[in-house]
Amino acid sequence: MISINNFKSTKKIALATIGFITIAGLAVYYIGDLKKQSFLYSSDTDYKIVSGEVWFRETFNSVKGLAENADIIAEAEVISKKNNPNYERLDVYTVSELRLTKVYKGDVEIDETVSVLETGGEFDEREVAKYFSGKPGSELNDDLGDPGIIMIGLEGSIPMKEGNKYFVFLTEDDDDVYNIVGSVQGKIKINSENTLVSQVSPETIDQHGDLYFLQESYSGQDISELRNEVEQLIASSPN
Repeated sequence: MISINNFKSTKKIALATIGFITIAGLAVYYIGDLKKQSFLYSSDTDYKIVSGEVWFRETFNSVKGLAENADIIAEAEVISKKNNPNYERLDVYTVSELRLTKVYKGDVEIDETVSVLETGGEFDEREVAKYFSGKPGSELNDDLGDPGIIMIGLEGSIPMKEGNKYFVFLTEDDDDVYNIVGSVQGKIKINSENTLVSQVSPETIDQHGDLYFLQESYSGQDISELRNEVEQLIASSPN
């Protein structure tokens, strides 16, 4: 069992403090002004999504870049997750347990589970307010006028959701915990029809250039398109 302190030591990117910008609500729709008419987006949360800006240590602009830097490439289902907010320090991270359902790269087997740490998650603003007011967070509900819970994501990308399936590119950290390759880049949702779905809004994608190339290129496409590209890259790899 890995302690929360150990999890904290695995974070490779700076956590953003509060200075959040509202991004999106719950929605599923097709977008016509991106590269493909078939672009499909689902926020997968009922909470308001807010974004912390962050400097990424390393990002990529191709599937090849993700694949070359991944220790594991797989399809996986999120079977559980733990939200870890720190209200005094104003940050939050999430640790998800993924069951691997198909493996393309890595020293792992189908049905094996791995822990994945992502910056962001559910954050209760009432708990922050109590540090300034001295009142318990539950007593501040009427003052806030709403439940006070928001969903924090890096540059508009929120952590994976329990019960969802994803195509993931993972890199191993020091304590047998994995990170997403490119911090927010190496994951994309798979829906029940084996179609890839972006969990990043089209407005956010437009604002960030190549950061969300995977979502822009593959959202709305059958999973076979990404499978084929990854399998070809693995086959041609010298390793």
